[in-house]
Amino acid sequence: MKKIAYFLAMGTIAFAACTEQAKEQPTTVHLKGQLIDMGSTEVTMKYDGAASMLGDSRDIHLITDAEGRFDTIVTITEPTYYSISRNTLYLTPGDDMTVKITPNNKEAEFQGKGAIANNYMKYRLFPKGGSFLEAGRNLRKDFASTKALVDSLAQVRQQQLDALDSVSSEFKELETMRIKADVLNSYISYAGYSGMMYKAKTREEAKAMYDEFRSQLTPYVQPIFSQLNQDKYLDVAVVRDVLGYIAGESDTEWGKGITLSAKTQELYDAEKYVDILRKEINTQIADSVRQYIATMKHAEFATEVEAKLKQASRLLPGQLAFDIEMKDVNGKVCHLSDLKGKVLYVDLWATWCGPCCAESPHFESLSKEYQGKDIVFVPISTDTNKKAWLDYIKMHKKELTQYNTVDPNIRSQWGVLYIPRFLVIGKDFKIINAYAPVPSDKANIKALLDAALAQN
Repeated sequence: MKKIAYFLAMGTIAFAACTEQAKEQPTTVHLKGQLIDMGSTEVTMKYDGAASMLGDSRDIHLITDAEGRFDTIVTITEPTYYSISRNTLYLTPGDDMTVKITPNNKEAEFQGKGAIANNYMKYRLFPKGGSFLEAGRNLRKDFASTKALVDSLAQVRQQQLDALDSVSSEFKELETMRIKADVLNSYISYAGYSGMMYKAKTREEAKAMYDEFRSQLTPYVQPIFSQLNQDKYLDVAVVRDVLGYIAGESDTEWGKGITLSAKTQELYDAEKYVDILRKEINTQIADSVRQYIATMKHAEFATEVEAKLKQASRLLPGQLAFDIEMKDVNGKVCHLSDLKGKVLYVDLWATWCGPCCAESPHFESLSKEYQGKDIVFVPISTDTNKKAWLDYIKMHKKELTQYNTVDPNIRSQWGVLYIPRFLVIGKDFKIINAYAPVPSDKANIKALLDAALAQN
């Protein structure tokens, strides 16, 4: 009996110890260091998991001093991907890192607990650049030779990952899937970066060439699609990108025999609704999205769509416009609300945005047609590199007063994810159209501006 009592007592102690240990599992990450050339003392560390396709409610705002230095505690309960500018971070509860981060991800420096995984992440590829194609720099004479290079680069990357010490098996599994997805993305992107279809003489011929290329890719890409088709890999951005090729298209050649999970399918279905909200909002759209939310099964996705609908609804016609802090070319601080009392046609643009620069002459030209009327044309650059903006303004002579902003309201309140973006605001500083026509669409924008002038 004494032995039994002894073992029961020891078991109780062991259980208590395990319970206490479970309670002590870390739930925070300590980050400190410097964020350089971020254009603001409030820098967004964007959540980069699956739900980030739908919204930004999980983003974290880092407050820095004038030199970009910060020290913060982030609460997380599981390993999570985030991004700061072009830098992708992998944060695990208990990490304690000193960082130095610039817009150039390869310049990042990480020290402390968690640094090994994040120094590896410095060299992650960019899906919009064709992953291993690196915006076309790694193209070879034909697809076969390009594929051979992509495969060899992927092998080197995998070897680097396999050689990492002191990282979790979960991290290695996720990053292995990132490599596979980057390979798949590189294969698919070859058609666009190589310009193969530009050789066609007609649109029909170009389509036939692309269809043939897609067919040739099938034996290479379909096995990778099958490997990536697991819910746990959705937190890897490029996995989400490439699965989008077969979402809703399981009867096509690439997706034949592949059934996406209910969670994955809901993610891509929800993205369609969110995409609409990012481009337009009216009462009919709001009602349609609201009805869809009521059918959603996954709370993490429904929460983001609901937040996006709430944000978009604040941009309905008749809502009070959000103010924007901005500076003129002389550095004088002013606000969009300073122009209240006139109709405002606002151009949100940046020097690095080709379509923005293409619309600029139309914006200037249209402003001349409205000279003497109760309307102000307001070009606002969203460049974080103010020197680049000022240099551009000097090179391209502008007659309109030019402004620059890094106000987070541009994204958080106006929901600006893409530029160029044009706004029309009434004399009472209420929204008339938060997704106004571009100035090159002259007939539609003139009709809107004339109506705005007439009703005010």
